[in-house]
Amino acid sequence: MPTIAYKNKAGKSVKSQSSLKSNIGWGKGGLMYWANQQGLEGKTLQEAYDTSTIPGTIAHYLIECNLTNVEPDLKEYDSADIKSARGAYKSFMVWRKQFEMKPLEVEPNWVSEKFQYGGTPDVIADISGEVCIVDWKTGHSAGKYPEIFIQLAAYNQLAYEHGYKIEGYHVLRVPRNDDNPSFAHFYWKKMPAKAWEAFLSAKKLGECESELKKLL
Repeated sequence: MPTIAYKNKAGKSVKSQSSLKSNIGWGKGGLMYWANQQGLEGKTLQEAYDTSTIPGTIAHYLIECNLTNVEPDLKEYDSADIKSARGAYKSFMVWRKQFEMKPLEVEPNWVSEKFQYGGTPDVIADISGEVCIVDWKTGHSAGKYPEIFIQLAAYNQLAYEHGYKIEGYHVLRVPRNDDNPSFAHFYWKKMPAKAWEAFLSAKKLGECESELKKLL
């Protein structure tokens, strides 16, 4: 997905929640392990990245098109990657029907004027009468790492500043293809206070790094 340039009302660029979250460094060990495994299998990092992300990108796009009632245009993608993505899309559609999901906002590019950062939740939706944040991952990371709480807490603040009181949080682990049908659904009624505390700590670390770089 393209990088989004977030700007506040004054036109000044602000960092994304994902870049701020990365300041903590959680989960980097898992990424290094994955990169090492790809090398052991004889793949370059670019080859491994393309194999693991392109079907996920397509699945994400198909889901977005469904939620916004847009006909998908897949001309630029390989037929094998499209086929792999269909499994993820089908799993999502089954879940959407079961949970009566009605989208209210699809990938809104929001900025927090109070805390000066940006973020793009996958969906703000009415789910069985509750206003919820819905986020999906087309890899194996959903539900495995505590960073997801930081991300959801950051989205919660963005939603609040844009008029939504969030009543629940849904995270979906959507399989990339039918060979690995590991669909999973995670739900939390509210975010732990430590999640927002961790996000503010990550933001502060980024500010400290910027100030220290000026001394070099």
